[in-house]
Amino acid sequence: MKANLENVKLFLFDLDGTIYLGDNEIPGSYSAIAKLRKMGKKVCVFTNNSSRSHNDYIARLNDMGFAVEDEEVYTSGEVTADFIQENYKGKRIFLLGNERLVGEFLEKGIKVVDEDPDLLVLAFDTSLTYDKLYKFCIYVSKGIPYVATHPDYFCPSSEGPMPDAGALIDAVYDTTGRRPDLVLGKPYKTAGEIIKKRFGLKGSEIAMVGDRLYTDIAFGNNSGFVSILVMSGETTEEDYKKSNIKADYVFGSVKEIPVAIKNK
Repeated sequence: MKANLENVKLFLFDLDGTIYLGDNEIPGSYSAIAKLRKMGKKVCVFTNNSSRSHNDYIARLNDMGFAVEDEEVYTSGEVTADFIQENYKGKRIFLLGNERLVGEFLEKGIKVVDEDPDLLVLAFDTSLTYDKLYKFCIYVSKGIPYVATHPDYFCPSSEGPMPDAGALIDAVYDTTGRRPDLVLGKPYKTAGEIIKKRFGLKGSEIAMVGDRLYTDIAFGNNSGFVSILVMSGETTEEDYKKSNIKADYVFGSVKEIPVAIKNK
């Protein structure tokens, strides 16, 4: 039986390919999300990108004309910080991440250190140096607990794909023979559990909306959310036909979602 869209209380949205492409709104996306708010639905953008902070995204989205409130943005970096606060509170963290993520961790009271860590965290480190990567590998080789913010291999950019956390995970594995003990972003259900707790909702009351089958839709399915694929980004009709990953709903773009709810 197909999940009921009317029962969804929170809509999680991916960003690039779902709400916008590059620096341009996918037509009708912003107004569609505004309509969902008017229907009494909560909305939140949820991105795997841990190289930008919560406040970076709020500023960027508002600059693009998409007004968002503080509670309407959540990143894999924040998921990781919440995981640390629940499972490693007061512990020492060695972070393979840029200054934005370091600052976000420090604001949440997380101890970020260079020596004698209790936990290793691998993120999308846009300030990576060889020395830092080498040190991280030394700690991994010692068997210290190790998590990653997300598994994406590349981040799209206008100049070409940027090596992302997944590429660094492979580099560490090729060096040490160890993969993360846990990956916290999409498509893994740990993030889903954290989101359910954060918003106080059941899985059936949350929908994940995105354009990527192997992250967004797999995440929704793994977490027990309603999964909504939009064909405005990466996935083509041919991709969808061939894939074993199926969504509860498939729409051309985000603007069709409030229409579908209204017509129920």
